[in-house]
Amino acid sequence: MRIQILGTGAAEAWPALFCGCKTCVRARQAGGKDYRSRASLQIDDLYKIDLPPDTYYHMVRFHLDLSALKYLFITHSHEDHLAGHELAYVRPPFAHNLAHPPIRVYGNAAVASMLEPVAGRCQGLLEVHQAEPFLPIKADHLAFTPVIAEHAPPEQALNYVIQSPSATVLYACDTGLYGEQTMGFLAGLHLDLAIIECTQGTQPLPSTYHMGWEGVLRLRDDLAKLAALPAQAPVVITHFSHNIGLLHEELEALAAPEGVTVAYDGITLEL
Repeated sequence: MRIQILGTGAAEAWPALFCGCKTCVRARQAGGKDYRSRASLQIDDLYKIDLPPDTYYHMVRFHLDLSALKYLFITHSHEDHLAGHELAYVRPPFAHNLAHPPIRVYGNAAVASMLEPVAGRCQGLLEVHQAEPFLPIKADHLAFTPVIAEHAPPEQALNYVIQSPSATVLYACDTGLYGEQTMGFLAGLHLDLAIIECTQGTQPLPSTYHMGWEGVLRLRDDLAKLAALPAQAPVVITHFSHNIGLLHEELEALAAPEGVTVAYDGITLEL
């Protein structure tokens, strides 16, 4: 399983749109890993998690062939994770020769409601399914199991556990600390990798809908106590807001003593 984290920024990206704060100025000067686009994940050639407004940029920058896409999994309907209107371009004359029609899209009830009219205009090239928490979705050689994220009420946001015959990965993006149902489900797993959001960094900004550095460590340690995350399993943090004030190297200095990897746009993980 090849996982590429295409975007590692929060809703406003980084440097943030229209922002002249000190951190965004520093990021513009630094460039490189301090440019963070909106969050998304590519797995092999067939699978994608989320469709942010930066998807075209991701396609060009990382040389993606989205005509090969077969499965699209959506975490929730917020526009930085789902630019739903873009899916209308899967049909002719905008696109030709899709490799695996119809593209199968999975998401919660809000996502399905948003995308069903789009699918209706796509001549059978787009197929929308409502995902149910904790029910695995078989997708060729992988399985995706939605878990309940703590985000976006009253919408039930989802995170995903991705399983291949040889590896199990948790993608925990746009969530606060998990509730009992999700932790109970994760307790029965053996995770080989955890990708966890760190939107708030070290900032003391109380939120039940995102995590910061303390939340990342708490989730990691709670999963370890449940024997779901072995000590040797890598932890990667992503989804950073410019408000945290820490550029990539500064985040690495914070994370390295804990053995945590700081993601940057385009980082690739092989399992």
